[in-house]
Formats: sequence, structure tokens, C-alpha cells
Amino acid sequence: MVEDTGKTLRADTYRPVNAPEPVRVEEDASGCPVAVREKRRQAAISIEDRWRIDDEWWRAGPVTRLYYAVRLASGQRLVLYKDLNDSGWYRQNY
Repeated sequence: MVEDTGKTLRADTYRPVNAPEPVRVEEDASGCPVAVREKRRQAAISIEDRWRIDDEWWRAGPVTRLYYAVRLASGQRLVLYKDLNDSGWYRQNY
């Protein structure tokens, strides 16, 4: 059982879980990720999966993303997406 801290919950104290983080990605000529630069450059040795999300098309700011599940040279699996609205790359932990 979790102990009651006695603190009042407020809406401004919540934060999103697994929020995307901007990341620097090197692309090949077709736009696929070939390396990720976080603390240091790591080559993407394989793309294990790729999918596209087109959502909330009825809103002023629709969501259009191209996701990649990549395997880095270190063996780490990473989920990245390219926001097709702003061309930025983001890391999304799942």
C-alpha cells in the first residue's frame, strides 16, 4: 500500500510520461536514420521496424510522424520519429 503524503494534488504538478525528447539524427539520401548523436555518435546498424502515424487531421496542428525502431551499434534498441510537420527528430521511449 502506498502511504498518503498528505499533499494536495494539483493539475500543474502533473507531467507527461514518456514524453518525446529532441535528438540529433543523421539521415541517408532517402531520409532514413543512419546515426544518432546523443552524448556521442552511434551508428544505426539496422532498422527493425518502420511505421507512419497520421492523426488528428481535423485539428489546426495535425500529427504526422514517421517512426523507426533502430538497433544501434552498441546493441541498444531505440524508437525514433521524424515529425513531418517540422522535420525534427525525436526519441520516444516505450
